[in-house]
Amino acid sequence: MNMTTLVDVSLTDGQTSAWNGAADTAMLLGTMNSLGHARLAAIEVLSPAVIAQCIKRDENPLQRVDAMRERANGTPLRATVNLLPAHGYLDVLAGETLDTWLRLLAKSGISEVVLIDPLLDLSRLGDAVQKAQANGLTTIAALPYVDDHEHPNAWFAACAERLAQTGAQRIMLRDEAGLLHVDRLPDLLSALRSGVNGKPLDLHTRCHTGLGPQVALEAIRLGVDRLDAALPAVANGASVPSMPLLIRSAPLLELPLQSPDQDRLKEAQTQLAAVADQEGFAESVPWAFDLSPYEHQLPGEIAAQTLHALRERGRLADLFEFSHECTRIRQELGNPPMLQPFASAIARQALEHLDGTPRFATLQPALRRWLQGCYGPIDTSLISVQQRIGAVANPDRPIHRPASDEVLAARICGCPALPPVQKLHYEMRTPEQALTHGLLQRWPDYTVLSVTGPGLSIHLEHSKG
Repeated sequence: MNMTTLVDVSLTDGQTSAWNGAADTAMLLGTMNSLGHARLAAIEVLSPAVIAQCIKRDENPLQRVDAMRERANGTPLRATVNLLPAHGYLDVLAGETLDTWLRLLAKSGISEVVLIDPLLDLSRLGDAVQKAQANGLTTIAALPYVDDHEHPNAWFAACAERLAQTGAQRIMLRDEAGLLHVDRLPDLLSALRSGVNGKPLDLHTRCHTGLGPQVALEAIRLGVDRLDAALPAVANGASVPSMPLLIRSAPLLELPLQSPDQDRLKEAQTQLAAVADQEGFAESVPWAFDLSPYEHQLPGEIAAQTLHALRERGRLADLFEFSHECTRIRQELGNPPMLQPFASAIARQALEHLDGTPRFATLQPALRRWLQGCYGPIDTSLISVQQRIGAVANPDRPIHRPASDEVLAARICGCPALPPVQKLHYEMRTPEQALTHGLLQRWPDYTVLSVTGPGLSIHLEHSKG
C-alpha cells in the first residue's frame, strides 16, 4: 500500500480560518524556516484569500512567495488558483491573463498549483492545466465535494475521470465545508480511484463538524496519496486537521503515513504559537459536532467569519435560521456552488436578510454578476430581480491587455497596483519588552504609568510643558 504524505497549509487556509488572515508575511518567516526542513510533501504559501489579505495590508503577494522560497530548503511550494476570482476586477481568470499569472507564480518559486473552477467547466480547466504545465508547474485539479442526493458516487467518479482527461497530474477531492464523514468515504474514494486512471488522489477536508481528524485518518487507511494538514496553532475548527495529531495517531492504528521530521514541526509550532501569543491571536480549538454545516455548506474561513458575525449580533442561537436562509438563497439563484466567489456573497446576503433587510432589496456583487449571466446560463426563480439589474451584453468579451505584467498581476490580485516590495522584519519580544510595549501604547491616556516587580521597574511620566 502507498504511504500517504502530508502537505502543510498552515500559512494559507490554517491562519485564514483560525486568525482571519491576521498573520503578515514577516510573522510567518520563522515558522517557514522550520517547515522547510520538515520533509513535507509540499507547503502551500498562496491562495486567493491570502492574496486579498496581503493587498489589504499593502503587502506584495509575489514578494511573499519569494520570501517563502528562500526558506523552503527545496520543499515544493504550492499555490491555489481559483479561475473565478472573488474581487470583481475579473469575472474569469483565463487566456493570456491566466498564462501571465501562472508564469509569475513559477518565476517567484511556486512549483505546484491547485486549479479550482467552482462550476467545473472542463474546457476552462483543461486550458488552465495546459497553461500551468507549459510554465513548468505540477497541476492538481480540484473536485469540490458536495453533500446531497444529486451527487452520488457515480457522479464523482465521472467528474474525476473528466478531470484526469484534462491532463492534470493529480486530482484533489476538496471538502472545504468539512462535510465528509467516515461512512461515505470508502465507497467515494473507491469511485474516485476508478475514475482517475491511476493518477494520485489527494484530499483536503475541514473540521467544521468535528469529524475532520477522523475522516483524515480513515483516508490514510484507504490509501489516499496526499493529505492537507496544519500546525496545531491554526488547525481544527474551520481549519484542516492537526498534523501532529495525525502523526501520533497513525502508528497507533498501523496506518501507512510517511511522517515528516517531528522535531522541525515542533519548532514550527513553537514559533507560530509564540507569534499568536505576542499578537493576541485566538487559540485554535476544535468545534463541537454540529449539523448546521450540512445545511449552509460554507467553506472554512467563511463559516468562521459568519459565526463571529452572529456572535457580534447576539444571534448565535439563530445559526440554523441563517443556514436555512443560505439554502433558500442558493435555490432561488439556481444553485451556484458554495465556493468562492459565491459562498461569501451568499453568506453576506443571508445575514442581511436575517437582520431584517427586505429580501434582495440590495444584492451582493458576485450574486449580481451571477444573475447577469457573467459565469454562464442559469435557471433562477428570481426573474424580477434579474429584470431589475439587467443583463450584461457581452460577458465573454476579452479584457484589454495591460502594458506590463505588473499591471496585469495587480488586476488579477484585485487592486490598481501591486504594493511595493518592502523590508520583511518581525521581532519576538521578551516578556519585559512586551510589557513595555503595551505600556507605551497605553501611556498617552495616562499622566503616570508605573510597574514594579522582582528585578523590574518601569516608570512612564509625561514631562511638564
